[in-house]
Amino acid sequence: MLEVVQKPPVQEKAKYTSQLLSTKELVDKYWGQCIPLFQACFDRAMDGEMAIDDLYSRVLQGQTYLIVFKDDELEVPEVRLAMAMEVGYYPQYNVMNISAIGGKDLKYMIKHCYRDIVGWAKVCGVTKMECLASPAIEKILSAEGFKRKYIMLRHDLTEVI
Repeated sequence: MLEVVQKPPVQEKAKYTSQLLSTKELVDKYWGQCIPLFQACFDRAMDGEMAIDDLYSRVLQGQTYLIVFKDDELEVPEVRLAMAMEVGYYPQYNVMNISAIGGKDLKYMIKHCYRDIVGWAKVCGVTKMECLASPAIEKILSAEGFKRKYIMLRHDLTEVI
């Protein structure tokens, strides 16, 4: 027997907006969704330099900026991209250093959100963006204009006798 089934209504594409989490209230509102996004970055790309709790503390102390791209129009607000950044000062120019990045469909989100990040960085008085990146992130950010400048080397002295 055939049955007529109504198609579910087509949902509008999510509308992600950028938000600088500049108060403890804003950080705490979205932090729970940022943790799994950043954890992937910490697990895959960092060498134990920082833990999630360290990042949270740095954001609350104003040492690190946290920008999220989120959709508050959904029944449960969704964070799709989170970036932690710090201003760096060189004698000839200032930079915005991306210290941690995480997201769902990262390549797509960076492509569609990076202009907002650049605009905000310019407001902060920086003239260049930078980051230490894994090969996967290098590929994604290269599409936005990042170019390799250095190769980082590290020697763990706790392993030296």
